[in-house]
Amino acid sequence: MRRFALCALALAIQSTSIHAHSGHTHQHTQQTELNEWQDKISYKKGQRVTYQGAVYQAKWWSEGDLPATNTSGAWQFVQFMNGEGEVSNPWLHAQVYTKGQVVAYKGEIFKAKWWTLNEVPGASQVWEKIAHDKKNDPISQMSLIGHNIILNEQKAESPAGESLNNAFDGDPRTKYVTLKPQGWIQVSLAQPQSLTQYQFTSANDAPGRDPHNWTLKGSNDGENWQTIDQRNEQVFSKRFEQKTYQLSEEQPYQHYRFELTHKGTDDWGYDLLQIAELDLFTNTQLPIAGITSDSNTVFVGEIIEFQDASLNQPNSFEWQFEQGIPAASLAKNPLVSFKTPGVKNIELTTYNWHGQSELVTQQVKVVDPANPWQGFDYPEIKFAHEDTQSEGYKRIHRLFPDLEKTINDVTLQVNQYLYKHYGESPEFDSVTFSLKWMDTLAYRAGSGRNMEIAFSTKYITESLANASDEEVIYELLGVFWHELVHGYQHFPTGAMADGNEAHAIIEGIADLVRIRAGFHATRSPSPSKNWLGGYTNTGFFLSWIQDNYDDDFTYKINQMVLASQKEGWEWTLEEAIKRILNQDINILWQKYQATLGAAPEAPAIPDEQLSLITLGGEASATAVPADPIYDVTNAFDGDRYTKYLTLNAHSEITFSTFGAGQLEAYRLTVGENQPSRDPSSWTLYGSPDGTNWHQIDTQAHQVFEQRLETREFSVEPTQSFKHFKFNFTNSGSQSNGQSLFQIAEIDLLADKTTATLPVTLENFVLLGGEASAEHEGFSQWGEGYQSAFDGDRSNKYVALTKQGWLQFNTTQPRTLKAYSITSGNDAPERDPAQWTVSGSNDGVQWHTLDSRQSQQFESRNQTKTFRIENDTAYSQFRIELTHTATDANGNDLLQLSEIELFSAK
Repeated sequence: MRRFALCALALAIQSTSIHAHSGHTHQHTQQTELNEWQDKISYKKGQRVTYQGAVYQAKWWSEGDLPATNTSGAWQFVQFMNGEGEVSNPWLHAQVYTKGQVVAYKGEIFKAKWWTLNEVPGASQVWEKIAHDKKNDPISQMSLIGHNIILNEQKAESPAGESLNNAFDGDPRTKYVTLKPQGWIQVSLAQPQSLTQYQFTSANDAPGRDPHNWTLKGSNDGENWQTIDQRNEQVFSKRFEQKTYQLSEEQPYQHYRFELTHKGTDDWGYDLLQIAELDLFTNTQLPIAGITSDSNTVFVGEIIEFQDASLNQPNSFEWQFEQGIPAASLAKNPLVSFKTPGVKNIELTTYNWHGQSELVTQQVKVVDPANPWQGFDYPEIKFAHEDTQSEGYKRIHRLFPDLEKTINDVTLQVNQYLYKHYGESPEFDSVTFSLKWMDTLAYRAGSGRNMEIAFSTKYITESLANASDEEVIYELLGVFWHELVHGYQHFPTGAMADGNEAHAIIEGIADLVRIRAGFHATRSPSPSKNWLGGYTNTGFFLSWIQDNYDDDFTYKINQMVLASQKEGWEWTLEEAIKRILNQDINILWQKYQATLGAAPEAPAIPDEQLSLITLGGEASATAVPADPIYDVTNAFDGDRYTKYLTLNAHSEITFSTFGAGQLEAYRLTVGENQPSRDPSSWTLYGSPDGTNWHQIDTQAHQVFEQRLETREFSVEPTQSFKHFKFNFTNSGSQSNGQSLFQIAEIDLLADKTTATLPVTLENFVLLGGEASAEHEGFSQWGEGYQSAFDGDRSNKYVALTKQGWLQFNTTQPRTLKAYSITSGNDAPERDPAQWTVSGSNDGVQWHTLDSRQSQQFESRNQTKTFRIENDTAYSQFRIELTHTATDANGNDLLQLSEIELFSAK
């Protein structure tokens, strides 16, 4: 049985404040009031203060750090202040002015000689121009990146969608990638400009691709170049990190070129160079226009205030409001309303004594409450099919002759489930849909305002080969719903991993909407241990809450994700339920489980007995699981909501405990569905050595009355056994003729007085020694072989090889009784799948201590411990490993987080 998985990528939350930078924009927040800096006050990111005649902005939390000295780096200089204080009010054409009143217009200051109304300053003798001393006017950094620049590069080899323009679009979520380890990037301006500083922003992944060494050069003819700045061994400590470099060069140049070299090969062994953003700045005394507002959404007829957030103290303002009332304004902070719904453009040009700013624009969504989705903007639908030959591709195109319309229909409906009106929903420029021959059922990807959705033609071709057309249409529509929810839903902060809070709500909301839309008939809820299951488990639970507690729950739970980010509290589903319903999620979960017929817990183990399973051990089965998620270890994990499942009527299950004891009883717990898969007949054997087996009990024609039921079977006290083996046969064939066997839990109860407890283990790697490896690994990124023996599971060893050995030499001979291997944080195909552990005292003669085949790590950073029978002490230990498979790029990489070597303590 093949498992088809879903995946999702998070979206960034958009700001409502925007500044112009000679044609392209950067978003930031702006305070409306400036206060003098005080050492006893804590400042948050984005707050602005004045200090010694200048304005500073906090880049992160700060307290007690003088903005001028800025020892922590928390403060960023914004501009100098005008010593003359507040500028005059802008002239307004409908305002009556009397003699002596002062106004600003087109960057100049005027005084009224007598009473005036609607007479333009500078064009009427009623106004007298007032002289202004410009020497103390503010100076700010202005971006030189605009629409009139020309970009060039040495190596025009970039993957699709990752061209050079991405490095100058003001959006760090997009990036420039060149398939070379080095190259130059050139920016040509309309006219020569002096450069005062430049900024690099690292991209979203692969630190090895970051610029590491570079030279900045300037030229006025494009042929003769002068070196302006040179940097070596630069390191970006995190993703999306913005680093600023100051320059003292005063010579203006029309052409600027960066000659760049990356840090090193990436995680996949490729030599690539990438950067998210590159920006150039110059000093200017011209105004830099900026707009801010409390919201970017307003209802028809509602008044909204737009506020000037410009730099360099403009004194005159020219606003334009598309279909607004008024349509234009000269006020600094105008009030506007709109009579018609839709997306409206807001434009601002500002003036000061040095001239006028570039035009800056912002959009506002106007919503009609009577027709809340009028104005919804469908993204452009693009198709990029990789598979155009398979039967799955042909069938999809036969069943969906107008895929664009189908995607648009689902897109609008998804938004109507998640939001109240189009003004609340995120905007996308495009959705690229592709059909691929792949094992993953579907995934949502993309960056910025461009979404990508891929769907598996292999799934249609193979798994749905015998399904009717109606069933295929139903399944594909369900996938559209699920993946498009991923595009438009709010994402909690934090990494997403199976079973954690982020994964549960991201996949849970997507399935919740799919369920509410009616595309869930192929699945049904079943009892589970908790609500952090994602996909069906969480989705059905959330849908049950909506049915029983709040008809508006889908909207509220999605909005609560956004609220957690705005209000700064850590997202958990438990906290969200409390805030929405004032309910305890644990009680709700118990009620929900009761509706699914969940069986009561098994009775407690008597005081005179203990569970041999809790002593730890190793499990195996002769029949392979139907899927890795149904591994036999599930039958011994103490969780009745996981299970061992095999596509066989019979299975032999062996468990070897790390202790031993005289068995008095055993318990079996059946699965949550399909009684035909339950054990009906079985024989239980015990062994002290794993070779000589003794029959303990046999049963036939057993029937379990309900799902997840636990039954106990008593036996005559046995001798002390360490190994136990069940030969199981199921209850019969299913309705479709298939014969499967499953078991949720097995427990072995021994007389406590006869039990032998496992020896206590000590990791002797931490006692000192020397590590080595056949392949060093990526030491430059902290992923060398040393990371495998440092006791830290948060880092890892990665090597560009299919197989290789790691070795540890001890300070004195040790008797190895057990060892553990911890998988890496990502890429399961890099996990070791088979290995041999050997010991030596001379480095020449090696003795095999343990060997494993077909091993699998079910989760990331999972530690698996293996006990062995060994009584010989060695001073050298070698683990020869082979990885699971090549990765998606065809690379052979071997990876693990940690190796521990244990002796008896």
